[in-house]
Amino acid sequence: MGQWYEILIVILSSMVKFSAGPFIAKALGFAYLETIVFCSFGGILGLIVFYFLGIRIVSFFPIFFKPLNKGRKVFTKKNKMFVNLIRTYGLFGLAIFSPILITIPVGAFLAARYYGAHKKMALIFMSIAVILWSATISTYLFLFFDAY
Repeated sequence: MGQWYEILIVILSSMVKFSAGPFIAKALGFAYLETIVFCSFGGILGLIVFYFLGIRIVSFFPIFFKPLNKGRKVFTKKNKMFVNLIRTYGLFGLAIFSPILITIPVGAFLAARYYGAHKKMALIFMSIAVILWSATISTYLFLFFDAY
């Protein structure tokens, strides 16, 4: 069992950049189950924080900031990827790809933006995905990089 500051580092890193959490936990000497538990806890905590922060941001900005340019929106490659992901795979795809490819803050914001009416379902799907990714990455690390 690590010190409390090492646990805090793993939880905070899993909140912001989930894929870094298991690597940091492994480098700090955490056991297999500890890595899964603390990374899952950090990912789910980050998901909840950023989801509800995203709901606040989505409801706050249209009230106080009116768009200056009523012209055509400019889409970047990243925005197009997010839109295609949501249109093609929906909430399930967003939940699966969010912890690894998109990061938890952006994925939680997109879930709040597009699936705010389905709050429970979005949080459940994304939490399950975080737990599955935590177990997958931790298993991979402990099976193939055990000589650390």
